[in-house]
Amino acid sequence: MLRMRIDIESLKLKISESTEVFFQHLSREEQKKIGQFTTPMPVAEYMAERLIDDANILNNQTIKLLDPGAGTGVLGLAVVEKLFSMYPSCKIELVAYENEPIALRVLKSNLSLAMSWSADSGLNFSYEIRERNYILEEDGLLQDSAFSFESNYDLVIANPPYKKLSKDSLEADAMSFVVHGAPNLYGFFWAKAAIELRPNATSVFIVPRSWMSGAYFERLRAFMFSQGSVVELHAFDNRNNVFGSTKVLQELVIVVFQKKRVDSVKIWSHDDITTLEQSQSIVVPRDLVVVGEEQRVYLITNATQLALAKWAVALPSTFLDSGLKMKTGLTVCFRNRDLVEDEPSDNNVPIFYADDFDGHEIRLKRESGQYLSKKRAGFLQDNVDYIFVKRFSTKEESRRIQTAYYNAERFSQEKQISTDNKLNFVVASSSDLLKGAFLVMSSTIFDEYYRLLSGNTQVNSTEINSMKFPDAHSLANLGEKYQVSELTQMTQEKIDQIMLVNFGGEA
Repeated sequence: MLRMRIDIESLKLKISESTEVFFQHLSREEQKKIGQFTTPMPVAEYMAERLIDDANILNNQTIKLLDPGAGTGVLGLAVVEKLFSMYPSCKIELVAYENEPIALRVLKSNLSLAMSWSADSGLNFSYEIRERNYILEEDGLLQDSAFSFESNYDLVIANPPYKKLSKDSLEADAMSFVVHGAPNLYGFFWAKAAIELRPNATSVFIVPRSWMSGAYFERLRAFMFSQGSVVELHAFDNRNNVFGSTKVLQELVIVVFQKKRVDSVKIWSHDDITTLEQSQSIVVPRDLVVVGEEQRVYLITNATQLALAKWAVALPSTFLDSGLKMKTGLTVCFRNRDLVEDEPSDNNVPIFYADDFDGHEIRLKRESGQYLSKKRAGFLQDNVDYIFVKRFSTKEESRRIQTAYYNAERFSQEKQISTDNKLNFVVASSSDLLKGAFLVMSSTIFDEYYRLLSGNTQVNSTEINSMKFPDAHSLANLGEKYQVSELTQMTQEKIDQIMLVNFGGEA
């Protein structure tokens, strides 16, 4: 047994070294082109552990293992090593897909080494490398409303390519049943792997968090939850620490998925990949994690967020159903520079930007480019009261939802205005409703609610419009109590106190 451990450590070292050499030869541009980023050994081993821990493995079982985006084989081999250490009498059949030529060469070498190690150790291991595009290997996944291949894998592990695709791509055509808007290749890998799992079988993927909310991934979420359940979610506090020196500027999650219905989800928050085993978890009821008709996924990592989710789910309405709607600013200024002007005139209107915020008020603050020609009617909107919300914030800023109340009376000489595309604006069916909504959106608890829903630093109008919200009657009653001048001068403490008294919850 001692000799086996020495052999496996030597094997792991060789695999790690060959993988590192491969990625050192790839430029950042090449990595982005193929959408491939190496999985550090600690993450690979942890994913293998979580996969096996959630699976129902028998010692004498023949285990069919799939690695659909194998790269250099780090993930698949981490599962192989872990399985044999726990179930030495099992038989493992690994199927690995890879079609990138350099990665393929390293993959073949690594799997050959693993084969020699298993033979020397008296272990029953075999593998097959499929040198083709995993998504396109079959001509059409759906035939007469049925999938055209069998579900025959016990375990799937993957760090799939993170790559945006055209809606007209061959992959998007093959996976049209999960496409809505701009697709990403990682979602296709996850969906196809779910189909190929046996009933009750398990997969583990490391993917961007973007699938958890937003309209573009709504069909993917609906499909995945029709196939089974997320049983574990692993979040990383620092988006740069998962892949070490490789800068992947997306927030990543590890997702353990089972092809069956479960009633709860176990969620971890990890500070660093070097301390994965020390992280704490929380068990959350499924109906607090997967929420609403859009089946958005809340990343609840502690008791405070769990209480927040319970508060949000209990709200009686949605943003849209309460008579509110968030829209994106009408003018993309850099594409319409010929319409942007420096001085006011009868032929232009003021255009408002995110940097016109002055606390919760709006002022014309620019020395140039503050006006827009009236030539394009589609860029103009009525000069009425709005809630302005910055579309973008930095990861370091304390708030995602940054609001200002646009008071039309301050610009009473204008019949129309315009808004820059980096600004969102909210319209309402009455001024009292708008004032009430302003207080809710400016509260700390609503900001935390949005952070729970989305890891993006961009405030997405589609997401806001579908969020749970107080009802219109309660909002209007609240808004009626305050003048606009009071709202724009309120302290955060005062806003949060009003929110607590009227709608409960505690930030």
